[in-house]
Amino acid sequence: MTSTSEGSPRRSRKGTVVAAVVSVAVLAAVFFFLFPKFADYGAAFEQILAMSPWWIAALVAASLVNIVVYPLTEIAAIPGLSYRAAFASRQSAFTISNVIPGGGAVAVATQYAILAGYRVPPAVAAAAVSADGAWTYLITLAAPSIAVGLLLMAGDSTSGFTAAAVVGLAVVVVSVAAIVMVLRSEAGARRLGGWLQRPADRIFALLKRTPPDATAALVQFHLHASEMVGERWRSLTVTNVAAQFAPVLVLGTALAAPGVFPSRLTVVEVFAAYSIALLLTMFPLTPGGLGTVDAALVALLVGFGVDSSTALAADLIWRVAWFVPQLVVGLGALAVYRWDRHRADRRKGGDRSSS
Repeated sequence: MTSTSEGSPRRSRKGTVVAAVVSVAVLAAVFFFLFPKFADYGAAFEQILAMSPWWIAALVAASLVNIVVYPLTEIAAIPGLSYRAAFASRQSAFTISNVIPGGGAVAVATQYAILAGYRVPPAVAAAAVSADGAWTYLITLAAPSIAVGLLLMAGDSTSGFTAAAVVGLAVVVVSVAAIVMVLRSEAGARRLGGWLQRPADRIFALLKRTPPDATAALVQFHLHASEMVGERWRSLTVTNVAAQFAPVLVLGTALAAPGVFPSRLTVVEVFAAYSIALLLTMFPLTPGGLGTVDAALVALLVGFGVDSSTALAADLIWRVAWFVPQLVVGLGALAVYRWDRHRADRRKGGDRSSS
């Protein structure tokens, strides 16, 4: 017992260190070795510095839209939840998951804690966070397939993407069928859990880790989320699509500033570049996909006819106008939550003293 309890934190710290080293290595490889081979940083920065005040204002506006839309998914899942509470929960989780290597689990735990602080029942919080994760997963997988289909309809070349899009679409169809099976009945959740447990046991045995209880997790998802999803799947879908693709507005503005969009790129091509690059966030070598997503995005833009320095400039503008502000806002959201908790604790203390 003692060795187990002592070993777990050690393994956790070791995993965090390894993840951090991998993150730094990937970032260095992409930004300091890969990009300079085919793009000119000097030319890219010249384009950034030449931006007019109007385009800077447009980028600020697009960034604000992205920040404002992001918490709406939680309000759709939890009717009656204040925007302030949803803002604190969602933006804090974004910052944690995108700053800490492997911070997804910490971000989910933070969402639970913040929602509990705003008096959301644990079962409701679990349903909301689970549904948000499921919708994000489905949208991230489905978007590239939709984008490739739109490119084919527009007559654009999709060489190299079609096979991946077909595979992604197949995974989405299977995933939707599995989610429906879990939501319809507890028996379906148990059946699917049994099917998934065997491969999970084998994979985690190779990794020398304890496998999760797939059946228990799916049964809990059914118990917590079935009613909520059945009643609010439309609003969940609309708000999650808006939250997932608000950064496309920032990217489109970043490409319009140097005159690339819409003169040399179509809306479909911008959507396709973002969607296909976004798929890499499902394989988080670095927090926020930094480096891997950027390399894919720049390569895709170049493939659609944008010169390499302009593509690099657009990627850097996009990161500065979308990613950095949302990270900073997430820190502010944590401060908002702590302030609200402080006020609530003071009120409780005052009530006790008066009674």
